[in-house]
Amino acid sequence: MHYIVHGTAWKMDTGGSSMTERIEDYEFKIIDEIGKDLNTTQRKISHQIGLSLGMTNLIIKKLIAKGYVKVKGLNRRNVQYILTPRGFTEKVRKTHRYLLRTIDTLKTVKEKIQDTVLEYYEKGERNFIILGKGELADIVEISLRDMGKRDLRYSRARTPEEVNSKDSIVLLADRSIQKRNNRYLDILEVISGKIGV
Repeated sequence: MHYIVHGTAWKMDTGGSSMTERIEDYEFKIIDEIGKDLNTTQRKISHQIGLSLGMTNLIIKKLIAKGYVKVKGLNRRNVQYILTPRGFTEKVRKTHRYLLRTIDTLKTVKEKIQDTVLEYYEKGERNFIILGKGELADIVEISLRDMGKRDLRYSRARTPEEVNSKDSIVLLADRSIQKRNNRYLDILEVISGKIGV
């Protein structure tokens, strides 16, 4: 699966999402874009979901063949994409499945963060600083909070200049910030399984 975190693309190994799952994700995104704007174009959809124009065209044709989308010709050059009742039903179904997979992925991410922090905790580390801002830093904070360790302490820092403790493990949750020393732990590397403690 691919995610965007603060404009930075990163990939997470989720145990192997299949090509079918990825195509279904794109089908969902295309159906969602068509549902938002009847006057959208393939080019706009392609840009919005980060897929090539040719692949967007193929998936739209597949959705038309399945009866989820109908095409209405406005003139020689312009068409309008319309979700059919079957398309609306499919959008709800895909939304539900997408949300379940997203929740499962967030649970996996949280567990990886907690497992890594627990390894440091078992080695005697009690102080952690979450460095970064945004969703990933929020997930790290939730992960630490939910560990239930009363003597585990953490704080948040938005920039490296705010990190003022040499006794803490710094949990780096922002790709734009570089590691400063071996007490910095890149959370994206932890999530993707690139490092161990």
